[in-house]
Amino acid sequence: MARTTHTAPDVLSPYVRRVLAPNANYMTGPGTNTWLVGDSDICVIDPGPNDAKHIDSIIAAAGRRNIQSILLTHTHSDHAPGAALLAQKTGAPILAYPTRQRGVHLDGRLLDGAIVEGSGFSLVALHTPGHAPNHLCFWLEEDGALFTGDNILDGMWSVISPNRGGDMAEYIASLKRMRSIRAEWIAPGHGQRIEDPRFRINEYLQHRRKREKQILRCLGKGPSTIAGIVNELYSELAGPLRPVAGRQVHAHLLKLRNEGSVIGSSARTKWSLS
Repeated sequence: MARTTHTAPDVLSPYVRRVLAPNANYMTGPGTNTWLVGDSDICVIDPGPNDAKHIDSIIAAAGRRNIQSILLTHTHSDHAPGAALLAQKTGAPILAYPTRQRGVHLDGRLLDGAIVEGSGFSLVALHTPGHAPNHLCFWLEEDGALFTGDNILDGMWSVISPNRGGDMAEYIASLKRMRSIRAEWIAPGHGQRIEDPRFRINEYLQHRRKREKQILRCLGKGPSTIAGIVNELYSELAGPLRPVAGRQVHAHLLKLRNEGSVIGSSARTKWSLS
């Protein structure tokens, strides 16, 4: 596989190129993947942060090809802000699942099952909430590729944050829906191309089930706060990742509460088994 840089595109298939955004950190891994899909006509998926050099890299990667549309898997700050500048420079419309998020202007809505047609290809929008309420995946049947945004990542786990609209039950359902698609490879929002989609999705499902059981075991010892659960389950984590772990635990607890397994009222109170 070609070496990834912040300026030159990686060619992953006859249909797909990638430009890596220069926003690497503990949450984004090597950075946000911006995907260019198509040959004569290009759909750009997730322009990433509002970084002028990155937007210029996207345009350079398209070359003389027409950028016909800008698609967003979701509107988090590492995926969507660059869309406005890219649209300004190319005239391409911004399309995504409807959102009321401030600062995000859409030129068109993509609902579940919507099809974005290109020259010799089509992208099917799949509403897959959980990581974000307005999360979409895109299915490129001609190449067997599933663009998963932040629902499936390479080398890390997706974060489900209730304070940002994340919902663990919806996320589990979305994972199962993605598994039902016979994708040959996954184009994730962060990290490298994933060659065995079913295996990776099953890893994600197993990880969530394991974490849920661990949380229930913790509460089996007596009522606990989210911070107490994090101390027990994520003792190796330090610094900014500990609050992230707390949001994951909170998402699991809310799911378990809806299922009648636990009792608790907020992220700051104690939780217990029902």
